[in-house]
Amino acid sequence: MIPGIFHMRQTVVLYYGNMVVLPGPVGKGKVMKIGKKELENLRDELDRLLDFIRGMECGELPYFYRYFNTMKLNIDMFFNIGCDDIADFFPVLERDWKASHTMFIGVQDYDPREGRPDLDPMVCLYFARLVAEVGKYFERGKAEFIREEAAGY
Repeated sequence: MIPGIFHMRQTVVLYYGNMVVLPGPVGKGKVMKIGKKELENLRDELDRLLDFIRGMECGELPYFYRYFNTMKLNIDMFFNIGCDDIADFFPVLERDWKASHTMFIGVQDYDPREGRPDLDPMVCLYFARLVAEVGKYFERGKAEFIREEAAGY
């Protein structure tokens, strides 16, 4: 189990032992605007997360890895095809985000220190932060999707 991802409503609380890290909620009443820029940021965050997981695992990758990889590939396809309807596309990403948290095989059950007892505990915090950076797009409450014309792309 990851020493530290716990979801409380719109806030992601990261904890390790007695240390608590709050990356911060979107905020009550605030609307998160999601446009192409945010999708690019999400793709970059997923890329960092995937790189970290590949770096930690020498053999077989954890099962949840495929869902994060699928999310990244779907975002790449979204941009390569030239789509602009994020409101129709985002539920696909949400589906994969939920699937990456499947009981027993999900990201919440992954411990980077498993089999490496001498690993620095800060690595676990770094991993939790990477997951939280991706999760902020899905633990958001209200969202407003920006079309290409409105964003000035």
